[in-house]
Amino acid sequence: MWFYRRVDHGTPPAGYCLRLEGAEIGVETNMKYLGLTLDSHWTFGAHFERLAPYVEAMANALGWLLPRLGGPDVGVRRQYAGVVRSRLLYGAPIWAEDRMDSRCSLLKVRKLHRTVAIRVVRVFRTISAAAASVLAGFPPFELQALRYREIYLHIRGLSDRVGPVDADVRVRARRALLDRWRASLNMRADAPGLRVFEAVLPNWDVWLDGGGHPTW
Repeated sequence: MWFYRRVDHGTPPAGYCLRLEGAEIGVETNMKYLGLTLDSHWTFGAHFERLAPYVEAMANALGWLLPRLGGPDVGVRRQYAGVVRSRLLYGAPIWAEDRMDSRCSLLKVRKLHRTVAIRVVRVFRTISAAAASVLAGFPPFELQALRYREIYLHIRGLSDRVGPVDADVRVRARRALLDRWRASLNMRADAPGLRVFEAVLPNWDVWLDGGGHPTW
């Protein structure tokens, strides 16, 4: 892989390669390792450039099986959300902080999350992303990624221990996730989805502990 300073905007010369025991290995500005694409700045921009369109296409293809009227029940729709999440958030403990600081990557992640939440709760596409997320009981992907990272860092700190991970670790990470999510909701009088927030927030824990199952 070709490394260079960000200010240089460098790329490897055309046709540049390494020879190893008679085999030619091309030099690129990124490489894929264990399912993650790492670029020349040790960031994951290239990873999302490749991953986001793929996951979006997969989500849309599966979405044809989930019409807004009729179709599978909420349990199946949550499985759909879980499939998309598992593909998108692969390696999240590694890239969570790096990519969530990138506006471009964040917009791609939020667009995909809105699509999934709308499919789960069977609402019109005019709904706000935040309202669809709350109705679905499905936290934003960027917050879920940070939760996975917190759990990973805690486990890594206990690497010298033998045995299962303390369940309290996951409980605390989930509580931190829900607190961040609630704090991120816009409660201004003119905020999109305000009526949804006003209905759900007084019963926030009950709603989420029940999986956010709609009654319609």
